[in-house]
Amino acid sequence: MSYSIAKDFRFFSLLRFALPTMIMMVFMSLYTIVDGIFISRLVGTDALSATNIVYPVLNLVIAIGVMLATGGSAIIAKKMREDFSFLIVIGIILGFLVMFLGNVFITPLVRLLGATDLILDHCIGYLSVSLFLAPACILQLLFQAFFVTAGKPTIGLILTISGGVANMILDYLFMGPLEMGVRGAALATGIGQLIPAVFGI
Repeated sequence: MSYSIAKDFRFFSLLRFALPTMIMMVFMSLYTIVDGIFISRLVGTDALSATNIVYPVLNLVIAIGVMLATGGSAIIAKKMREDFSFLIVIGIILGFLVMFLGNVFITPLVRLLGATDLILDHCIGYLSVSLFLAPACILQLLFQAFFVTAGKPTIGLILTISGGVANMILDYLFMGPLEMGVRGAALATGIGQLIPAVFGI
């Protein structure tokens, strides 16, 4: 059962939209926390330092997704189909642009962020895989907001939780038995983000 976003809200009807969104944001934050736990225990403290150094670049990707999602939701609520498709295309284009430029300039970028020779390989490894999956990150954020706008916040919540659980399982698998290091952590996060991105499309 879906609820229209355009209806007059009372406390409990507002909660139907707000609560799933709040839980989705918690699960988005868990990606970083879970990565940090597995990286520090299975790869080492140098690798954890590296992921923290490159995280501002990933925050930029998240900021692009949130910008398109929040601004786009307001537009889409008024005239649905055309603007929805346009914003998805823009999100994909920006994701690929960040992926391309970030990987072309990855070494000077991580140096600018403070990477030393000791952790340079970890920084490049984590960031290059994360940038490769930047379109999925942006699309996940877009669909989280768009499901709420469409009056189906529970779908967005289920997809986000599914992605978060997949990330946790894959973090262990990639960094534990498969010994993929920080690249495995980035790949696990990216695959978790692909779940809502692919389903949304």
